[in-house]
Amino acid sequence: MSGAPPLGHLAGLHPYETEHGTFALALDMDRPMMAGGPGVLEVAMLADLALGGALRRELGPGLPMPTISMTIQLMPGSSAEVRAATGDASAHVDRTAVSRSRLISGTGEVLGDALGVFAFPALPYDGPHQPMPWDDDAATVRGSSAEEAHGPAVLDSEAESVAAAVCGHAAGAPEQAWGSTLLEQSAEKTETGLVYRPTAPVANRMGNVQGGVLFAIAVQAAATAADFSACELVSGTIDFISAAGTDEELKAEVRVRRSGRRVLFATVDLSQGERLCATVTAVFRR
Repeated sequence: MSGAPPLGHLAGLHPYETEHGTFALALDMDRPMMAGGPGVLEVAMLADLALGGALRRELGPGLPMPTISMTIQLMPGSSAEVRAATGDASAHVDRTAVSRSRLISGTGEVLGDALGVFAFPALPYDGPHQPMPWDDDAATVRGSSAEEAHGPAVLDSEAESVAAAVCGHAAGAPEQAWGSTLLEQSAEKTETGLVYRPTAPVANRMGNVQGGVLFAIAVQAAATAADFSACELVSGTIDFISAAGTDEELKAEVRVRRSGRRVLFATVDLSQGERLCATVTAVFRR
């Protein structure tokens, strides 16, 4: 398969040029997987990839650029209305880069924003490249598809079976985002949060759990702990500490800092065994 993660293909992510010429990625709402509309998982994945895509356009296509930290801010209940994310490479120095993104609706309304901090190698870079489909200038044409530019996604049998199950659920219950369904199918509530069992579609190009998925797992765990909805997220920050593999369950341990009728503040630790993978701070408002 190409460099795009399976989740990106399933959501039909494709690049397009904005009227100002900035980099942007959009979801394909005609895909069966998107029948229920985007949720926190889709929005977080979209933001992460748009932030990195903007930096690759400036620094060079195919550069390995792991995310160090990402913050997403949204209007309450607006995740289902997000259709695209613009990207703007803000600054880079000493192998560290910052990128900003706006999360926008199908009519161009700004629903939120995102900020990402990335690590990148010393330049000029002569190591192995890890291209994404939209790194190619030929793919950054308004309305073009990443799959059309680089061929269809090829998923292994496990990914295909999970995708089929999620797609079937979405067709029967279109009011729920398929990403949320995927998390529910693979998660179990515990006394302190959630235990999540990764499946093939959540892997990134390196075979680890994609950063947007980690963000969504933590948000879901925090919301569940205090009887909030994940779509009521208004602000979330994830710090990536170590890679989370797909061959071991993830534990999401929640600490509720404050919970009221309208607002929830929580922190979440994501770990595999004794290894801390990420920490998340989340704020919800209803």
